[in-house]
Amino acid sequence: MEGVSSVSGTLPYMAPEILGGETADYRSDLWALGVVLYESASGRLPFGGRTGFEISSAILREIPAPLGPPVPPGLWAVIQRCLAKEPLQRYQRASEVQAALEALQSGAILSPEPAPDVGPPRTTMLHSVRHAQVRKRDFLLLVGTAKGAFILRSNARRARWEVGGPYFHGHNVYAMAYDGRAGQHRVWASTQSYWGTLLRSSDDFGKSWTNPQQAPVRFPQDTGISLKNIWQITLGRPEEPDVLYCGVEPAALFKSCDAGETWCLVRSLFDHPHRPRWMPGNGGLALHTIVLDPANRQRMYIAISSGGVYRTDDGGANWTAQNRGVRAMFMPDKYPEFGQCVHKIALHPSRPERLFLQNHWGLYRSDNSGENWIDIANGVPSDFGFAMIVHPRNPDSVYVVPVESDQFRCACDGRLRVYRTRNAGASWEPLVRGLPQKGAYETILRDAMTADCFDPVGIYFGTRSGQLFASRDEGRSWEKILEGLPSVVCIRCAVVEDPAADGPISHEPKPTPSRQPSPASKS
Repeated sequence: MEGVSSVSGTLPYMAPEILGGETADYRSDLWALGVVLYESASGRLPFGGRTGFEISSAILREIPAPLGPPVPPGLWAVIQRCLAKEPLQRYQRASEVQAALEALQSGAILSPEPAPDVGPPRTTMLHSVRHAQVRKRDFLLLVGTAKGAFILRSNARRARWEVGGPYFHGHNVYAMAYDGRAGQHRVWASTQSYWGTLLRSSDDFGKSWTNPQQAPVRFPQDTGISLKNIWQITLGRPEEPDVLYCGVEPAALFKSCDAGETWCLVRSLFDHPHRPRWMPGNGGLALHTIVLDPANRQRMYIAISSGGVYRTDDGGANWTAQNRGVRAMFMPDKYPEFGQCVHKIALHPSRPERLFLQNHWGLYRSDNSGENWIDIANGVPSDFGFAMIVHPRNPDSVYVVPVESDQFRCACDGRLRVYRTRNAGASWEPLVRGLPQKGAYETILRDAMTADCFDPVGIYFGTRSGQLFASRDEGRSWEKILEGLPSVVCIRCAVVEDPAADGPISHEPKPTPSRQPSPASKS
């Protein structure tokens, strides 16, 4: 018989396109999954009726009743997308639903007060994600993007890369860190989404992550503000293996003395008399950089956009603005005590009194712990930029990536160039071999650049267009190691169980050690 079609299946689970006589595909199955999720969460079907006609009409025309508490809003959002009437508006793959549910499992609804006894952090296993198989002496790049995190693995030669991730689909990951202190292998990541910002960690290189039931880093209720983002995760000194710091938005500093189990707001900075006059930069009012003085345990620097550089000399009890000589082009007083939009500061451990600063218009150096700053923008095409790193062994060598202006935050003249000074800013040289020099309107953000400790040193940076570039020869030549990522916002590097912690790591093969048993060799 021509013109006759048949429909098979259980009516309450049929997608609208099936009832409309259209051809079903895998997205129709995702609709059915949405029905099952709705039924599991609420105990009832999303589309009801006393007759088949009423059920069909509801599926075609009605919106399911909203699911309120105790159903998490995030789960309701997943169900709604599965139950979109138009197939194009649904998830397009089952793996996308799985990733969304795993991310939801990791994103708890936050409570204003701590639970009386939360116990150890719950853990989320990420089964649908490809993981890098990390081994001893491997080299890692931790890459945070606007849509999740990635872990790249290589060896000392840094020629081939294995990619793990993405972790935390759809979440902004503005900060990552690797903590190898006290023999651990812990990866830290901050995740930001519509449901809030959480600090998470993994002790198995991404296979599982802590799943906090409430935000570990949060403002006390009496402050009247809530956490928007974590911009920086900084390890304490080697002799303080349980100390961690977080720089957050709105601008504030948090400290943990128990390896991240609990966090305290540094009140002395939060209550600073300058705070009411700090102004948000383009990315918000963020404390984005934390620098510890390796020679003075009581000294620390922080940078705020837009607040400037602050220093403590007494372990955080008091803070002073350290911005003399740094311009604020957008203020009536071009050289105010505070209020500068500092983009990045850095120092070298062998000369902790010397700091370098990338400003919102301006490159600077201080030779007296930030008391005064001098302009060192000598020979760069623009003194506007974000990223800045110091060579790990040469305190006079600094790398920056200038961008054209605050109105056009892209590589100058469409030429992607890293600039290096080897004389503390007296002059700068472009490093372009292997980088695109035509139509490359790229942007490198403040934390999207890092350096390893190999010999020769490796330099790495990521772009907002999702490309990763690397140099294995201190910037003399470059190669693209990955592309197609979401916008890259941070990069960190680490060596797993660094075999040469007392000096530079050579990329040459090492002699085979004698096979004498020792407790440290057991795993």
